[in-house]
Amino acid sequence: MARMRSPNYPSLSIRQAIDMVSKIYRTERTNEITREDAAKAMGYSGLTGRSMTVLGALIHFDLLAKTSKGSVKVTPTAEAILHGITDGERDQATLKAAFAPQLFQSIHSRFPDGIPSVGTISSFLVREGFSDVAVGPAINAFLETYREVENIRESESYGEKPNDAPQPDERDHGTGEQSPPSPPPLPPSGNIVGYRVMEGERVVFSEETGGDRYLKLVAVGEMDDSLLEALEDYIKRQRKRMGIRPN
Repeated sequence: MARMRSPNYPSLSIRQAIDMVSKIYRTERTNEITREDAAKAMGYSGLTGRSMTVLGALIHFDLLAKTSKGSVKVTPTAEAILHGITDGERDQATLKAAFAPQLFQSIHSRFPDGIPSVGTISSFLVREGFSDVAVGPAINAFLETYREVENIRESESYGEKPNDAPQPDERDHGTGEQSPPSPPPLPPSGNIVGYRVMEGERVVFSEETGGDRYLKLVAVGEMDDSLLEALEDYIKRQRKRMGIRPN
C-alpha cells in the first residue's frame, strides 16, 4: 500500500521561521542562491530531509521565494520583518507572513468564531487528508504562530507603537493591498490549560502564581541558541507590553 502523503504545511512556527531566514539574510542578503547554500547558511551540512523541510516552511511563510530551478532568495516580506524602519512596519510584515500558509488560512476560514480545541483541529486535519504523523507538527506550528499573532495584536491594542509607526489605514493607502485579516479569538483560558503535550514534547519549565495563572514551557528536541534567542525576544516583548523597564 502506498504511503499517504499529507498536504503541504509549514513544520515551523512563524517565530522559528524568522529565526532561520535571519541566518540566511545575515550572509546572503537578498541575492539569489542555491537551496544547498541556503541550507548551509542555516547551519545544516547541505540538502538533507530536515533542511529541505525547513526551506519549505520558509517558502510557505513567504520568507523565501523560489527563483530559477533549485535557487531561492530572501523575500521583501522577510527583509521588512528583519529590518523594517518602525515597529509597526515589522509587525505588519510578520502578520502578513503568519497568514501566508494555505493551511493556516483554511483553519481560520473553517473556524471563524474562534480557534477550537486541539481535538477538533486534529479531526479537521484528518478530514483534509493529513496522516496521523503529520497532525501533531501541523497543529503545533499553527498554534505557536497563532499566539505570536495574538501577541502582536495585543501590543497594538495597548497603543505601544511609536508615533511614526504607520496606522493600519495608512499602510495600504494607495497600494491596493489588503491588510492581514484579524484572527479569531483564542479559546478561553480553560481550553488552553487543557492543551495536551504531543508525542515527543516535554515540559521543561513550569511556574504557578496562584489561582488559574501558570506558565508552562514545552520543548521538542535539544535546546539551541536560536530557541533561547526566540525565548529572550518573547520575554522582552512581554516586558515592553506590561511597561516593565529592563534592569
